[in-house]
Amino acid sequence: MLTEWEAIQTRISCRSYQDRLIEPEVLGEIKSCIDALNAESGLHFQLLTAGEKGQSIIKMSPAMFSGPIYTFAALVGGEDPVSSEKVGYYGQKLVLYATRLGLGTCWVAGTYDKNSITVDVPEGEKVWDVIPMGYATDKVPLKQKMIRAAIRKSDRKPEQFLESDMGYADTPEWIRKGIEAILKGPSAVNQQPVNIVYKDGKAYAKIWKDGRGLQYNDLGIAKRQFEVGAAEAGMTGHFLPGDEAEFIPE
Repeated sequence: MLTEWEAIQTRISCRSYQDRLIEPEVLGEIKSCIDALNAESGLHFQLLTAGEKGQSIIKMSPAMFSGPIYTFAALVGGEDPVSSEKVGYYGQKLVLYATRLGLGTCWVAGTYDKNSITVDVPEGEKVWDVIPMGYATDKVPLKQKMIRAAIRKSDRKPEQFLESDMGYADTPEWIRKGIEAILKGPSAVNQQPVNIVYKDGKAYAKIWKDGRGLQYNDLGIAKRQFEVGAAEAGMTGHFLPGDEAEFIPE
């Protein structure tokens, strides 16, 4: 099984799926992961899956996706920024776990038919995102390659993620590994609205621009990515919640 760092290196936004159901034992592992994440976070993630092949369980934009979607996770949580950040953080934990199991995934906030799904949404909460899961096709269709190229074209350089009084190359390896992980992570409409501030030996995660209403989702995703990258360089720790929150070494 892949490590989380290896999952970060191999994960891509999968938009082309095989006509293949996920095996029951794998679904069981994903469900157990979701149960644990919900218990820890207080969120209401849900796993929905088709009982048999033949029809997708969710209608995705045909301009963005190909192949049937037989399984997806609905990321449900409160409508406030704190919940939005949690959705990003714990949603990315789920994505990396699914990647470790050999599944393709994609964060989707808007390019699906909301009327095509039935999700249990408690009062005062919403479906922030859905994450289709399945097996990626061996050959990526040209349309998907073009979409991926267009999205990644605007990627920022690693040094652009850093706010510090020292140069990028002079920062500790754990800072650079953490930023590398953020760069490889998903971001709503590829906005990449999160920077790392490094001053006086301390690191902070900071929203530096509006992310089309999903910047706190992206903050949570970026925090989890950074934590995995930093750990790969020998610095285990976690971020405190909120914008401009400090990374606490363990």
